[in-house]
Amino acid sequence: MDFELSEAQQQIKEEVRRFAENEIRPVAAEYDRREEAPLELIEKGAEMGLTGAQIPIEYGGAGYSTVDVALVIEELYAADPGIAGSILGTAFGSEAILEFGTEEQKQRWLPDLATGDAICGSAISEPHAGSDVASISTRAEADGDEWVVNGNKMWITNGSVDDFDAERLYRDAKITQIYEGTTEIQKNIIAR
Repeated sequence: MDFELSEAQQQIKEEVRRFAENEIRPVAAEYDRREEAPLELIEKGAEMGLTGAQIPIEYGGAGYSTVDVALVIEELYAADPGIAGSILGTAFGSEAILEFGTEEQKQRWLPDLATGDAICGSAISEPHAGSDVASISTRAEADGDEWVVNGNKMWITNGSVDDFDAERLYRDAKITQIYEGTTEIQKNIIAR
């Protein structure tokens, strides 16, 4: 088995390192001081395909493999973890949409996440459960053509800048296995 990076992977690593060193590192401390979302850097990262690195090409993403994405993560986080998390976190929730979303949901949400034109929030944490997805109690019940959501979330990742939320909640007591060992959890997408 060959553990060397391919030529394409080496190119990804070098391009992302150059971006991180030239664009992120020089301004990281200033963003921290101002406690401000690095929207300009997110936009630049999106232009490079970094916001949708793991999203398949057919949905507008870069279609990177797990190893490719790991290389992106390493290089961005080496420059500044906060900004790296902001760039990569814009598509937080895209994996759940890919895995569990309908084709209509994939077509609607993934292209905008891939290009950085949308930011996804994720509503997981609850007062009694923290981020333990097996212990969440927020529920959604069908009411005609709509869903009624009841429960409390205490933290929404990207909540102050997101365009929509991918929310984990219980839905109509139907058993839907989302993660190994958890039941009755549904991943919903809630537009703003």
